Amino acid sequence: MKSQRLLECLLLLQGARRQTAGSLADRLGVSVRTIYRDVDALSAAGVPVYMERGPLGGVILADDYRRALAQFTGDELQALFASTAGPMADIGIVSQPAALQKLAGALPTAQRLAAERGRERLLLDHNKWYRGEQPTELLGALRAAVADERVLRMRYRDRTGSVTERVVEPLGLVAKAGVWYVVARDVAAADYRSFRAQRIVEAATTGERFARPAGFDLDAYWRSSVTYMERQPNETYDVTFRVRAEAYDRLNAAWGATVADDDEPGFARVSVRFPGRDAAIFQTIALGEAVASMDPDDLREAVAARARETLARFARV
Repeated sequence: MKSQRLLECLLLLQGARRQTAGSLADRLGVSVRTIYRDVDALSAAGVPVYMERGPLGGVILADDYRRALAQFTGDELQALFASTAGPMADIGIVSQPAALQKLAGALPTAQRLAAERGRERLLLDHNKWYRGEQPTELLGALRAAVADERVLRMRYRDRTGSVTERVVEPLGLVAKAGVWYVVARDVAAADYRSFRAQRIVEAATTGERFARPAGFDLDAYWRSSVTYMERQPNETYDVTFRVRAEAYDRLNAAWGATVADDDEPGFARVSVRFPGRDAAIFQTIALGEAVASMDPDDLREAVAARARETLARFARV
């Protein structure tokens, strides 16, 4: 894309005040003529870049503009360049390390070395343990629908396993602890809702476009939604399972499980907050032999009682 190439060209010029059109063309994989057009485009956009002819000429970026990157402090650089397994790659956006590598090339030598030292010593991973495979192809389609303001028809599986069909107007994507949600207006319900991407069975655009609500603020909506959830009456039921590792994805996709410990190879101890005791009983029975143990004890007794009732009912048929 031209806009991305213009940004890369600008970053290269930040790193060295004067560069030949040929060297820029080689590094950006375009022709020299394209570089000339890019310089004109940057200049038209107000960037102080110009061409000088002669043996000492080239493409030049004004010194005052180049000094902007030199204003970062050491702590600011470490915060900016901390290596991270960011979730942006899930939706097809270039990874942060690749983008920062380009930015690092524009820093003065001393600051570039400080940034590299910071990346070697500080790692940020925002993803939960065993967060499950993210539906990257679907996320790419959701991102396109959000950008193009296209109505989506999707089949969605709720926490109980029931699948319903929804028609929604996607307004934004949110990653919380590495798990993606699409914030959308549910057309039938005429209100805003958050749908966990891992629970979307399938989705496709209808061909219709929608008008984004005036004044809708994704950040404000999400913060309000989180605050609302956290203030709900405590009717939850907390369970700690020891399960086979392969069962974790099923738990996490449905309830958002948290790994407490890996006590031995092939098993994981995980904590799950259910919306009620009945939901915990249902999920425990569904996991079957994948569950090695559970806490609290009354859940074990309730699961056994429910299983006996079910067996007796079907035995009479």
